[in-house]
Amino acid sequence: MDKKTDSEPKIIQVVGYKNTGKTTMTAALIAGLASKGLKVAAIKHDGHDHFEMDQEGTDSYQFGKAGAAAVAVMSQKRTAIIKQHNTRLNDMLNQFSDYDWIVIEGFKDAPYPKLVMVREADDLTLVGKLKQVVGIVFWTSELMKAAGTEKLSAQIDKKQGISKGAMASFLFHEREAVLEALLQLKSTYTKSDNECVD
Repeated sequence: MDKKTDSEPKIIQVVGYKNTGKTTMTAALIAGLASKGLKVAAIKHDGHDHFEMDQEGTDSYQFGKAGAAAVAVMSQKRTAIIKQHNTRLNDMLNQFSDYDWIVIEGFKDAPYPKLVMVREADDLTLVGKLKQVVGIVFWTSELMKAAGTEKLSAQIDKKQGISKGAMASFLFHEREAVLEALLQLKSTYTKSDNECVD
């Protein structure tokens, strides 16, 4: 099942404002890539720093509360590491260097190819603020038409895939088309192609 190439992982980011479907699209891409036998890693940005990975009552929770700066929990099939410090995106990408794909939700300012989620017309303002936007995922065809995607960038045929310098437009329900376009990337967008600024 774990097909692994000798090259660096390809990277795609899913970005957008709150409640635009980022997590749904990220999960769909992960499932689609994994179903093709590819080894996929996921990274999610929590801009509010309110997530809690550990649960009160567990041994690992007690270790953290007691002052451990890092706690690892390991079993035969899983490993979890909880560190009490910030980790740069670039460092986390290095941790996933043996994967085929890394799907990142968030980190809008990171220098990797992005799919921008657009649920409402106001969400389009994000497209002009970002670098390396390779696709826009619209919730409705009406919104896609009203956006005049040809004005945002050169419209390309979905069958051609996504290529550097071109931007594809998709509808939210066309998750399979988004996946197929990513798999046809003409260029290998990898960590070494970019200088990551965190």
